[in-house]
Amino acid sequence: MKRFLFFIMSFMSVITFAQQPVELPLWPDGAPNTNGLTGEEQELSPNRVSNVTQPTITVYRAEQPNGMAIIMCPGGGYSLLATDHEGHDMAPWFCGQGITYIVLKYRMPNTYSEVPLSDAEQAMRMVRQHAEEWNISPNKIGIMGASAGGHLASTLATHYNSDTRPDFQILLYPVITMLENTHGGSRDQLLGKNPIREQIQKYSNELQVTSDTPQAFIVLSSDDDGVPPSNGVNYYLALQKNKVPATLHIYPTGGHGWGYRDSFTYKQQWTQELEKWLRDGVVFSEDVEPMLRIGKSYLNTKYVANTLDEDQEEKLIIQPKTVDCVTFVEYVLAQALGSSFTENLQNIRYRDGIINGYPSRLHYTSDWIDNGVRHGFLQDITAENSTYTTKLDLSYMSTHPKLYKQLANSPENVKRIAECEKVLTGKKVHTLPKNKLPDTGLTWIENGDIIAITTSLPGLDIAHVGIAYYIDDNLHLLHASSSLGKVVISEEPLRHMLDNYKSWTGIRVVRMSHPKNNQL
Repeated sequence: MKRFLFFIMSFMSVITFAQQPVELPLWPDGAPNTNGLTGEEQELSPNRVSNVTQPTITVYRAEQPNGMAIIMCPGGGYSLLATDHEGHDMAPWFCGQGITYIVLKYRMPNTYSEVPLSDAEQAMRMVRQHAEEWNISPNKIGIMGASAGGHLASTLATHYNSDTRPDFQILLYPVITMLENTHGGSRDQLLGKNPIREQIQKYSNELQVTSDTPQAFIVLSSDDDGVPPSNGVNYYLALQKNKVPATLHIYPTGGHGWGYRDSFTYKQQWTQELEKWLRDGVVFSEDVEPMLRIGKSYLNTKYVANTLDEDQEEKLIIQPKTVDCVTFVEYVLAQALGSSFTENLQNIRYRDGIINGYPSRLHYTSDWIDNGVRHGFLQDITAENSTYTTKLDLSYMSTHPKLYKQLANSPENVKRIAECEKVLTGKKVHTLPKNKLPDTGLTWIENGDIIAITTSLPGLDIAHVGIAYYIDDNLHLLHASSSLGKVVISEEPLRHMLDNYKSWTGIRVVRMSHPKNNQL
């Protein structure tokens, strides 16, 4: 009897607590974009909201928080929000498990496809900003969505920036693709009646999955005639292909839009499975820094030189299953920056992001760094912390054209490369001599920083690149090793690596910039 009374009192406590949420505006000073809609918000029927012009988050804080939080995106075909069974009704259930639950009231796209995503990104930023106040871990925040809200949730999970990446995703009968098997109404609202191919591919989230996409829980019904089950199934398969932990539950009946309704025959099953997954299935990485987390996912990837020089015509080549020291860092950086991997990679690899023949590729690492700093996605940490400088003197490629496939028989390419070398030669750059780098690194060198090793070889600037990784308080290098033939973590501290090569003179350190500084 006492146990029963305790259960009732605890349950009522959760209910009472969940009925006192806090609603916060997403954009107190005004949103940075518009969907073109004006006028007042409309409640078409109870808990069916449309014409949202002032997006908010409603926060239900758990009485006994376990550090986790979930941001819920209700569905509604991107034309309205079903805020009850796909929103607020779930608050007591999540809070009862110690999870802080947040309902996102986001703006409809009205064919302005970037608007809902910007609201989801801002919600993630706000929750992380309030993490300490709300007793949650900033690294245990998930995104959840139902139907079109599932498309928004999976869009954030595949198009995030470095500060908006969810730590996990929960999708209920989600819209995923914008291809043939999409939900037509959602696509029309998001992209318009006649979307271009690039838009369709960008928002077909099964095509945007990478190895860094957050772990996922997906649930749907086989007889869903609103959103074809292939949406969730193909997303699951894409996650599996990229070795992202995922679980998929498909129930034989239920149709579409059941959410937290008691009328769904399998409510007990899906909620129990989710509870179990949240308790035992979700794994939170110890490596919060994205460059390091993603970089470690490439461990043992095969080293192959010159993978970018296979074709005579210069084009963006993406071959992350075989890397050299530079392409390894490029692929990791392109993923860590979030949003579009392909666009990021082109902006990283080519001068001003423009492909204009072989010389437009940033062959010299100093040029590569300058381009990243100029466009705001790299920060020159050495320049801010070291007083040691050296002048660049670059000529190696133009004076050794037979070593390069695209230079060997192209005087024009040699001429253009020589012009690039001339622009860089004489430029003063900050370095750190190797005798100034202790085994333990330095306080201003952080996990995930990009390390470029300088060289005394005539005509060259950088001999090798990798990613900083501290082990037992010593600074090591995560890198693609030509001698070992794969991506490894150095067995010895970086300082010892430098001493092993007489021509290696020191390092330059650059860091991925916060996305607010990204001007691309």
